[in-house]
Amino acid sequence: MDAWTKMIETRDPIIMLMQQVLSCQPEPPIDSAAPLSNAVAASAPADGIDRIGRLPVEILRYIVSRLPAKDAARTTVLSKRWRRMWRTVPLALIDAHVLPVPEIVACGVLPRGSTAAAAAPAPPPRGHTDSMSDALAAHPGPFRCVHLTRVNMDIDKHQAELASWLELLGAKGVHELVLVNRTRNKDTDARLPATLFRCASLAKLYLGFWWFLDTAKLQRNAAFPYLQEVGLCSLVMKARDLEFLQERCPVLEKLLIHRNRGPVCLRIQSHSLRCVQVCSSVVQEISVVHASHLERLLLCDAGADGSLAKVKIGHAPKLRFLGLFVPEKHQLEIGSTIIKAGAKAGPNAIVPSVQMLAIQVKLGSRVEARMLPGLFRCFPNIKTLYVQSENDDIKSWGPQSVGTGKVNLKFWEEAGPTECIQRHMKKVVLHDFRGKRRELDFLSFIAGRAQVLEKMEIVLARGNSPSDRVDSKLRTHMASAKWSNGGCELMVSQNQADEYQKGTPWCYRRAFDLSNLDPFDISKCVDGKCLCH
Repeated sequence: MDAWTKMIETRDPIIMLMQQVLSCQPEPPIDSAAPLSNAVAASAPADGIDRIGRLPVEILRYIVSRLPAKDAARTTVLSKRWRRMWRTVPLALIDAHVLPVPEIVACGVLPRGSTAAAAAPAPPPRGHTDSMSDALAAHPGPFRCVHLTRVNMDIDKHQAELASWLELLGAKGVHELVLVNRTRNKDTDARLPATLFRCASLAKLYLGFWWFLDTAKLQRNAAFPYLQEVGLCSLVMKARDLEFLQERCPVLEKLLIHRNRGPVCLRIQSHSLRCVQVCSSVVQEISVVHASHLERLLLCDAGADGSLAKVKIGHAPKLRFLGLFVPEKHQLEIGSTIIKAGAKAGPNAIVPSVQMLAIQVKLGSRVEARMLPGLFRCFPNIKTLYVQSENDDIKSWGPQSVGTGKVNLKFWEEAGPTECIQRHMKKVVLHDFRGKRRELDFLSFIAGRAQVLEKMEIVLARGNSPSDRVDSKLRTHMASAKWSNGGCELMVSQNQADEYQKGTPWCYRRAFDLSNLDPFDISKCVDGKCLCH
């Protein structure tokens, strides 16, 4: 048994981490599961007429552009007309399509196409890097997309090859680049080559398992003038590197920081950023200083290690989506006002643009529950509220939640009026409902105060279904509740998340889809696959 097969069988942590990083990457625009050799058109018709070859040039170019690189190159032998086609089409080059199927999949240790198989450490290259070099050299460019995720760049020889590949891509032009170091060491010290900035034509860039470039040594004109989307996954980078990216990417709209290898200290100063995601990372501070076009500030499993992570909102006039805010992990500051339990929101601590808020809270913790009324008053125009109900019996990392007294319906009623609940809230979604009294009291409070509430959606905790006693208890209780709007629809659904999934369910791709009007809705995302399209 070789080393990488053994690592998979023992569920080595690096493989699990690699799975998570790969799940953040954009899907390749082509599918190797439908190669040219399987096409119905591969068989000549009975009359011998080449109907595909007679199609307009633009359609033929589109066909070639949708094929895996190997099959696209093979079209050159079909005819003189096809021979010229391949060199004039922006090529999509996915190194996983060049690399043979790993023996571990072929012998049945892992199912073909499984996430774990995709995340397995790359087997010995066997000329894989040579094949990549040949493919990059053979096509004149530009490249529609290049995904390099199968090579262990901890090896010096491969780092030198990568530097030359990036220089070549910079000369020929590349629109999308996914560059994941297939390391066997989660603490890899492989550093990105400076030739990455030669790829000035990039519009989308995803990086995984790297030390970021030493920005102090880069040329003054180093920039990505067309870069709109960037994903930084399991990187070592400092606050100045994040500031450098914002300065050198003048049209950057989407930024993802996932599993940063070090505390995140992010100052958002950008006239172009529209969506920022920080996920599964230790956060010291996220400060929205001046972001005139920022619409989404999304946090998932992002908090400080043993203290409160500071989330500061300054100038963000278009901010519409905010969350997940976790009272146990986050300290919210709006303007110069720190939002505390029981404090009233002054005029400088109000963000009227926010329409969708997601919170993660222990509804049975008095300290956390006391934060919510003041939080709601800071966002008076919330139309949709997401509540991730946490189990009070489990202590998550962060400051200890303490407090005395019960959190019941009387507690919520004594909190006083909140404009967003009474006048604007149309939809409430509560995830991980366990049938606890504290959850039922919170829902009764919302039902009794929300005058324009149209839908209340309850997602049961894992292990429960709409036919069991938890669902029955919920419906019985809500049937006797006093609803401010008698026409509100109550929906109960089963949790569709993978039973082995840890942490808060999240879909990176859905959150980045700016045409999607609800980044917190993961009901169409099953087993890590986004079906929202």
